[in-house]
Amino acid sequence: MTRSEIYDALRAWLQGHGFDTGFRVQKRQWTEVQNTRNARYLIIQKNGGGAGEEAITRDYFRLILLTGQDDVSIDEVEDRAEAIRQAMLDDYQTECIIFMQPIGGIPAFRTEEGRYAFEINFQTIISR
Repeated sequence: MTRSEIYDALRAWLQGHGFDTGFRVQKRQWTEVQNTRNARYLIIQKNGGGAGEEAITRDYFRLILLTGQDDVSIDEVEDRAEAIRQAMLDDYQTECIIFMQPIGGIPAFRTEEGRYAFEINFQTIISR
Protein backbone atom coordinates (compact mmCIF):
# COMPACT_ATOMS: atom_id res chain seq x y z
CA MET A 1 0.00 0.00 0.00
CA THR A 2 1.45 3.35 -1.02
CA ARG A 3 1.50 6.43 1.18
CA SER A 4 -0.96 8.13 -1.20
CA GLU A 5 -3.38 5.22 -0.76
CA ILE A 6 -3.20 5.64 3.01
CA TYR A 7 -3.95 9.36 2.71
CA ASP A 8 -6.86 8.45 0.43
CA ALA A 9 -8.16 5.90 2.96
CA LEU A 10 -8.04 8.49 5.75
CA ARG A 11 -9.79 11.02 3.52
CA ALA A 12 -12.46 8.43 2.61
CA TRP A 13 -12.97 7.71 6.32
CA LEU A 14 -13.47 11.43 6.99
CA GLN A 15 -15.89 11.68 4.05
CA GLY A 16 -17.77 8.58 5.14
CA HIS A 17 -18.52 10.25 8.46
CA GLY A 18 -19.27 13.65 6.90
CA PHE A 19 -16.36 15.25 8.75
CA ASP A 20 -15.07 16.89 5.56
CA THR A 21 -18.28 18.87 5.00
CA GLY A 22 -17.50 22.57 4.96
CA PHE A 23 -13.72 22.01 4.85
CA ARG A 24 -11.09 22.03 2.10
CA VAL A 25 -9.23 18.74 2.73
CA GLN A 26 -5.52 18.74 1.94
CA LYS A 27 -2.78 16.12 2.25
CA ARG A 28 0.67 16.62 3.78
CA GLN A 29 0.63 20.39 4.28
CA TRP A 30 -1.66 23.37 4.42
CA THR A 31 -1.59 25.51 1.31
CA GLU A 32 -3.71 28.61 1.47
CA VAL A 33 -5.79 28.79 -1.71
CA GLN A 34 -6.18 32.31 -3.07
CA ASN A 35 -9.39 34.10 -2.08
CA THR A 36 -10.31 31.57 0.63
CA ARG A 37 -9.92 33.82 3.65
CA ASN A 38 -13.14 32.49 5.18
CA ALA A 39 -12.62 28.85 4.15
CA ARG A 40 -11.97 26.15 6.69
CA TYR A 41 -9.24 23.60 6.06
CA LEU A 42 -8.67 20.04 7.25
CA ILE A 43 -5.10 18.82 6.73
CA ILE A 44 -3.95 15.18 6.93
CA GLN A 45 -0.27 14.84 7.84
CA LYS A 46 2.07 11.95 8.51
CA ASN A 47 3.55 12.23 11.98
CA GLY A 48 6.04 9.34 12.22
CA GLY A 49 5.79 5.62 11.70
CA GLY A 50 7.14 2.13 11.81
CA ALA A 51 9.09 -0.22 9.60
CA GLY A 52 7.73 -0.62 6.08
CA GLU A 53 8.76 -4.25 5.67
CA GLU A 54 6.20 -5.57 8.16
CA ALA A 55 2.87 -7.05 7.07
CA ILE A 56 1.21 -4.22 8.99
CA THR A 57 2.39 -0.67 9.41
CA ARG A 58 2.11 1.28 12.64
CA ASP A 59 1.98 4.87 11.47
CA TYR A 60 1.26 8.10 13.26
CA PHE A 61 -0.76 10.86 11.66
CA ARG A 62 -2.34 14.11 12.66
CA LEU A 63 -5.33 16.04 11.48
CA ILE A 64 -5.32 19.80 11.72
CA LEU A 65 -8.65 21.61 11.50
CA LEU A 66 -8.31 25.31 10.68
CA THR A 67 -11.03 27.89 11.11
CA GLY A 68 -11.54 30.64 8.59
CA GLN A 69 -9.65 33.85 9.26
CA ASP A 70 -11.34 35.68 12.13
CA ASP A 71 -14.04 32.96 12.11
CA VAL A 72 -16.89 33.76 14.52
CA SER A 73 -17.86 30.07 14.82
CA ILE A 74 -14.70 28.66 16.36
CA ASP A 75 -16.81 26.38 18.58
CA GLU A 76 -18.14 24.57 15.50
CA VAL A 77 -14.62 23.65 14.38
CA GLU A 78 -13.55 22.61 17.87
CA ASP A 79 -16.71 20.48 18.21
CA ARG A 80 -15.94 18.86 14.83
CA ALA A 81 -12.42 18.03 16.06
CA GLU A 82 -13.87 16.40 19.17
CA ALA A 83 -16.37 14.42 17.06
CA ILE A 84 -13.55 13.14 14.84
CA ARG A 85 -11.51 12.15 17.90
CA GLN A 86 -14.50 10.26 19.33
CA ALA A 87 -15.19 8.49 16.01
CA MET A 88 -11.58 7.28 16.03
CA LEU A 89 -12.45 5.40 19.20
CA ASP A 90 -15.86 4.13 18.09
CA ASP A 91 -15.82 3.55 14.33
CA TYR A 92 -12.34 3.57 12.85
CA GLN A 93 -12.17 0.53 10.57
CA THR A 94 -11.72 0.84 6.79
CA GLU A 95 -10.46 -1.54 4.10
CA CYS A 96 -6.87 -1.07 5.24
CA ILE A 97 -7.01 0.67 8.63
CA ILE A 98 -7.53 -1.92 11.34
CA PHE A 99 -6.80 0.34 14.32
CA MET A 100 -7.01 4.08 14.97
CA GLN A 101 -6.26 5.55 18.39
CA PRO A 102 -6.13 9.25 19.31
CA ILE A 103 -3.12 10.33 21.37
CA GLY A 104 -3.65 13.03 23.96
CA GLY A 105 -6.17 15.81 23.83
CA ILE A 106 -6.85 18.39 21.14
CA PRO A 107 -4.36 21.23 21.46
CA ALA A 108 -5.30 24.55 19.86
CA PHE A 109 -3.23 27.45 18.62
CA ARG A 110 -3.76 30.60 16.59
CA THR A 111 -1.95 31.12 13.28
CA GLU A 112 -0.40 34.35 12.03
CA GLU A 113 -3.28 34.59 9.54
CA GLY A 114 -5.86 34.80 12.33
CA ARG A 115 -7.05 31.19 12.10
CA TYR A 116 -7.49 28.82 15.02
CA ALA A 117 -6.03 25.37 14.55
CA PHE A 118 -7.16 22.24 16.39
CA GLU A 119 -4.79 19.27 16.18
CA ILE A 120 -5.69 15.58 16.55
CA ASN A 121 -2.72 13.22 16.85
CA PHE A 122 -3.37 9.52 16.37
CA GLN A 123 -1.81 6.15 15.73
CA THR A 124 -2.97 3.74 13.06
CA ILE A 125 -2.32 0.12 12.27
CA ILE A 126 -2.60 -0.38 8.54
CA SER A 127 -2.84 -3.74 6.85
CA ARG A 128 -0.70 -3.95 3.74
